[in-house]
Amino acid sequence: MGKKVFKTTEIKIAVFAFVGLFLLVWGINFLKGIDIFKKQYSYYVVFDRTDGLLPAHSVVVNGMIVGIVDDITLMQDCGNKALVTINVNKGINIPVNSSIKIGSPSILSSPQVELLFGDATTYLQEGDTVQGTTGGGMLDGVGDLVTNLQAISISLDTVMLSLKGTMQSGAIDNALKNIESVSAQLDNMLGRNASKIDGIVTDVNAFTSTLNKNDARINEIITNLDEVSKQLSEAQMKGAINNASSAIARLDSLLDNINAGEGSLGQLVTNDSLYYNLQNSLSSLDKLLIDLKANPKKYINVTVFGKKEKNKK
Repeated sequence: MGKKVFKTTEIKIAVFAFVGLFLLVWGINFLKGIDIFKKQYSYYVVFDRTDGLLPAHSVVVNGMIVGIVDDITLMQDCGNKALVTINVNKGINIPVNSSIKIGSPSILSSPQVELLFGDATTYLQEGDTVQGTTGGGMLDGVGDLVTNLQAISISLDTVMLSLKGTMQSGAIDNALKNIESVSAQLDNMLGRNASKIDGIVTDVNAFTSTLNKNDARINEIITNLDEVSKQLSEAQMKGAINNASSAIARLDSLLDNINAGEGSLGQLVTNDSLYYNLQNSLSSLDKLLIDLKANPKKYINVTVFGKKEKNKK
């Protein structure tokens, strides 16, 4: 009975030890970013420098994490280049012309490996080597920053020298003196006309108070003016419409009389014989005037009375 209890205790200890070892291994890999329950494929990348890259850093595609850095080895026989082993999730097909770049999205964040897919139709197999490139490091732009700071420093020195020269020439003192003089003159003018200014302010206040007190009457006057203007406009419009209607009625009556043949104009419009008679009369008158011009003695007999009296004597 005692041996059986002892064996049961050993089995429990073995099980707890195995579970503890499993949890230890799983925890270490979890801290490294490795999921032991997810299938991953390993690839190798050669870099000239790693820029602070460490195992367990992320492998990303378009900002999405698809794997981790598993190991970094220094290859002393190959010019001290770095051999980086990356693990990529199963199902990620990498074209053969793809490349991997080390970069840091910001100064405060750690480096990460960015997988740049190519456009080939064939894909890498597990254990193949991917071309590695190094992106801009955190300190690559320091040189340009220093140059810009030096240019800014030179500009500030120039400004300070100009300001110092201006101050030494007395221009600022003269400007301050002019401002003080203008201020003194303004104070003097306000002092001399203080009573007038007070009177103007009092009058403005009284006028404003009067307007406020008579606000209702002013609104009434404005309303009356609007009403009168509206009535005048309506009256003028009505008169114009009535006159136009009367004129149109008279014109219609005149046209009806003409069409009915009433009056001379009506007879001329409706009676053809009157038109032809008038035309014949005008033609005869034209012929008479022509003949009168050609033979004036035929129609005019001039008697000189003076000559007849002279013959009698």
